Amino acid sequence: MAGKYDSIVYDYFEKANGSIILISEDPLFKRMLSSTIFKVIGTKRDCLAAAETVHSGLKRVQAMNKAGQEFIVFIERMIGGNTSTDTILTLKRLLPELKIIVLVGETKRENIAFFYEIGVANVISKPASMNNIIEKLAFTVKPQGKLSEYMHLGKRSLAAGKLMEAMKIAQKVLSLKPESPAGLMLKGDVHLAQNELDKALESYHRAHESSKIYLEPIKKLVEAYRGVDENEMLRYMKKLDRLSPLNAQRKTEIGKVHAKRMEMEKAEAYFDQAIETVTREAMGMISAVAESISEAVAADPGMSEKYLTKILEAKGSHLDKDDISLFNKLGIALRGQGKWREAIDNYAAALRISPEDEGLYYNMGMAYYDGGDKRRAGQCFLKALEHNPDFYKASETVSMNLGGLFADLREYEHAIPCFENALALNPGNQLAARKLAALKDNVN
Repeated sequence: MAGKYDSIVYDYFEKANGSIILISEDPLFKRMLSSTIFKVIGTKRDCLAAAETVHSGLKRVQAMNKAGQEFIVFIERMIGGNTSTDTILTLKRLLPELKIIVLVGETKRENIAFFYEIGVANVISKPASMNNIIEKLAFTVKPQGKLSEYMHLGKRSLAAGKLMEAMKIAQKVLSLKPESPAGLMLKGDVHLAQNELDKALESYHRAHESSKIYLEPIKKLVEAYRGVDENEMLRYMKKLDRLSPLNAQRKTEIGKVHAKRMEMEKAEAYFDQAIETVTREAMGMISAVAESISEAVAADPGMSEKYLTKILEAKGSHLDKDDISLFNKLGIALRGQGKWREAIDNYAAALRISPEDEGLYYNMGMAYYDGGDKRRAGQCFLKALEHNPDFYKASETVSMNLGGLFADLREYEHAIPCFENALALNPGNQLAARKLAALKDNVN
């Protein structure tokens, strides 16, 4: 069998002009891969591009893709002390058809399941033999067997809207292999495209029964039930979570369903798991998960504080200006509970990262105002205006807040433009009109 795989890989390099981009810090694997390609397979082309960092690897990907070259990406699970999960997700989002092989050390079954779920073509465990590399490459280049060929044609027909042709191919697959999960899913997809939901669900259920641990039929069921039956959708989402527990985004979605139902203890359990997962496996995904959770629990300032604090603590030294929105949300959650002192400390921490952010100075001023310290609130507002004199002009509410405080402090030269702006934004603002008239009387 090794000869057959050698031939597939050789044809990929020599006939299809294929290449490999290796993103790895491991010199031993690089030598092993190079020997496999040039000595064992015997290709004469310069078809291996190696990079030791994600940044340089992505530049190689961009260049080859722009040139229209065929290539496969080999990428380490861990690079520079960080997981490559977010890099893989980005690559699959930008290049959905890109074939990726992940290199791992010892890993658990759920890690492998997660890689396949996010679109990885294959996984190679290191140390790997040359035969293992060749076999994985061959299966990545050309999935083996007649059924794989039929499925490829069936998916192409479905994508082209040739539903009758896709259904005939699905039936052909099922005649060759009765109860084939792939064939049943293709059949279900055709029924779904024909708006035959009941028949689609029947096919997806049969595919799931045929292979209980295969993720794809369960994912099909989740999507088929979405917007139709929330209980069934949730049940299959939890099945997916048990089989592939490293998907933080799914844990978050499950939590959001429970939060929407006001089942806050269940929501909290899944949100906790989501935070633990991203902290351990994908630091780069933390902000997106936090955003989703904070939206789900926005009506509960206490829970918002809990999760936003966890995120900021987890990011630690990784915090940058992109995280300022998290600080602002945490400040709002703290102020919503009357914790104005804690909110001030939060904004002070954010200002150490982004010292010229007028929004942070404004929010800190509002926290001082909550605590009754109008003098310091005014100092913060002046700092905000110093960094951006026009920052209040897009918001009636901000204009009113600034105008009201400056009026209380008798700083009329600052208060008057704010009330004038509020009126310009909303000519029907009676309070702004009265305040403005009173201030002009005082000045005169």
